[in-house]
Amino acid sequence: MDMMRCRIPCAHVHPALHYPEKQFAGMGLAHVLRFGCSFFSEVNMADALALWKQLLQVQEPWVVRACRADEYNRCMDVWVGVEAPRGWFGLSRARPVDSGPEVVWRHSGFGGWKVQIHVRPPVGSELPRQQWAGEAGMPFTRALDRQILALLNEGVNMAGVCAILDVPMAELWRYRHAIDNGRHGMGEGASSASPKPASGSRVPDLSSPVWERLVEGSLNIDVRVLSLQLLLSRTRSQVAVIADEDVRMMKVRDMHRYFVKNERMLTHELLQLVQEAA
Repeated sequence: MDMMRCRIPCAHVHPALHYPEKQFAGMGLAHVLRFGCSFFSEVNMADALALWKQLLQVQEPWVVRACRADEYNRCMDVWVGVEAPRGWFGLSRARPVDSGPEVVWRHSGFGGWKVQIHVRPPVGSELPRQQWAGEAGMPFTRALDRQILALLNEGVNMAGVCAILDVPMAELWRYRHAIDNGRHGMGEGASSASPKPASGSRVPDLSSPVWERLVEGSLNIDVRVLSLQLLLSRTRSQVAVIADEDVRMMKVRDMHRYFVKNERMLTHELLQLVQEAA
């Protein structure tokens, strides 16, 4: 489908979109998107733009200005921008404002379709803070960001995250590298449940201050296991440049999870932690 660019003339919007809160009530996002993607071949451009405005919850002054469906690759590209206010009584034609360079983020997929959001913020303005947008220099929107971090916090490896969310490994590595170097915050709602040690485990609870002290370097223990030496060195160098508390907590969780998984071979190191936590 060719690029679609147009204003949304209310008189020509499909009846299903006159009352979208009724039309989509009780429908999951996957069902809505399947409805929308089949919709594109049957309705006009304005209907498609109005549908994406509802799906992404785009609010003024931002508007969905264009969308393009790549059915072969099952990928939807959506362009969001800002239009100048209309004149008196809304009679004058809305016009785009002067925009800066385009920013592109991968968004949460809908109904088996990949979604890419293209944004041209007005010259001199900040990037939007909505869930359909992301941080500067990052590959994912905030909505997808939360999904990825929730999986990482649960101990899912990089390959697993790529398989579950259908994101490219190269982009995920770039994203993880930014987190590890303190160039990205997790945002709201990114924390997840703590890993639970097995029954009878001597590993201190994640809530114990001993873990934060360990990763920050204020607690030094005698380490005999090479893999733990390497993990501690890498984690401490990362935490030293990370200001975001949620990202720091993710590093604490990673360390706690390492001890839970390798408790048997960390007897010497774990004994010291138990004594410190007592």
